[in-house]
Amino acid sequence: MNASSKPAVLLLNFGGPRSLDEVETFLFEILRDPNTIQLPVPGWLQDRLAHFVARRRSVEVSRQYAEIGGRSPIVAATERIAEGLRKALDANGHALPVYVAHRYLPGDARRAAQALVADGVTSLLVLPLYPHFCFATTGSSVEQLHEALRDAGYTGECQAVRSYPDSVGYTRALAARLEECLRKQQLAPEGTLILCSAHGLPADYPRRGDPYPFELLRSLESLRQRFPEWRLALSYQSRVGPAQWLRPYTDELIPTLAGEGVKNLVFVPLSFVNDHIETLYEIGHTYFELARRSGLTPHRATAIEDHPDFMAELARFASAWRQGHGAVPLADLLPPSQAFRRQGAWLLGLWLLAFGLALGAALAG
Repeated sequence: MNASSKPAVLLLNFGGPRSLDEVETFLFEILRDPNTIQLPVPGWLQDRLAHFVARRRSVEVSRQYAEIGGRSPIVAATERIAEGLRKALDANGHALPVYVAHRYLPGDARRAAQALVADGVTSLLVLPLYPHFCFATTGSSVEQLHEALRDAGYTGECQAVRSYPDSVGYTRALAARLEECLRKQQLAPEGTLILCSAHGLPADYPRRGDPYPFELLRSLESLRQRFPEWRLALSYQSRVGPAQWLRPYTDELIPTLAGEGVKNLVFVPLSFVNDHIETLYEIGHTYFELARRSGLTPHRATAIEDHPDFMAELARFASAWRQGHGAVPLADLLPPSQAFRRQGAWLLGLWLLAFGLALGAALAG
């Protein structure tokens, strides 16, 4: 790295409503994202649909947020991670400024891009707080940041860490949180299932090249190696709509477990660095109740958040980057263009229709 450059790190995260007043806008931002909700329709139509669904869903989702404190804990927790990373970088002699951008907080990526340009940053490392690469999370966040950096006039170098599903520090932190839960609840391997419940994804996304489920399996295998006496499984939660998503579904798996001799069910938030509504409410309330009705005793390991092993891992990524390895150009992580699916297919269909009508008229004449 050039000695005259001014390097910095930027953490990418999902974001969440900071109050109940932000819930509807937050839902709208998610639903209008073409990388998350991949509809074969033009952008203006997806925005209309997103507004409609966000208005209808916001009442129930606001109620759920009210039960976990009236806001998402992600934003505050990410600031703690940023501060933990600053301290870890200081400790290993590679002090760097650390910025944060949340994908679904409107204007947050733009704010972060403008701040680092104003601060004179010339070399940037992007660290996604998504351990597993997915075009709907990492790819979407990278695309938004890429556009924000361009609009802010950033002309420096920009690289990113792609993913780290089985990296040492991430796996240690995950294992430590799980060990804390097992020890606190005094659980034994017999009769216990450790269920790694990950955020779901429509089943056709991996068929179109998304590596997400394969990276989850790498994390699962890393945990199995650390807990060889325990039974572990992977399932998927948070599906929406009628389409087929990755299986097995968490809510369909739970009722079958008592018949397999399971008595204690331990949830591990495999794909979530932060605790948020999907761990605190969907798992901690909805799935806990389902487990109890199914004759199981549920438990939940907390998310890794700013665990020291994870902080040390992020600092190692930054140190390796400063030494010229371990990162890729940010543009390499951009999701595939959906321009044809969203507009080109419609235009082609209209052209074919017009051609057919003209041909029919010509033959009839």
